[in-house]
Amino acid sequence: MTSVANAEPTACSHAFTVLIPRGLRGSVEGLPPQTRQALYSELFRMASLAHQEEGPPSMPRMACLELEGCHATVEVDTSRSRLTLAGLTRIRVLG
Repeated sequence: MTSVANAEPTACSHAFTVLIPRGLRGSVEGLPPQTRQALYSELFRMASLAHQEEGPPSMPRMACLELEGCHATVEVDTSRSRLTLAGLTRIRVLG
């Protein structure tokens, strides 16, 4: 039996917050369901990868996503453990 005093300390994990600002929520909800799901999946994948980065937290950086029919700009702020959707543009296909 292992007592609490003898147990090895575990690394404290910090949760990453994925923020979609109020001004962009309508645009996100207006996306086709498959595109919206792809956006959510990619945001959480990026948060997971940023959480795993080694070393001290870095300055916020911008990342761009090209998804089906839209272009998203994301701010990755490891010092605050936060990922923010900064911009979303729907791409119109001319034809």
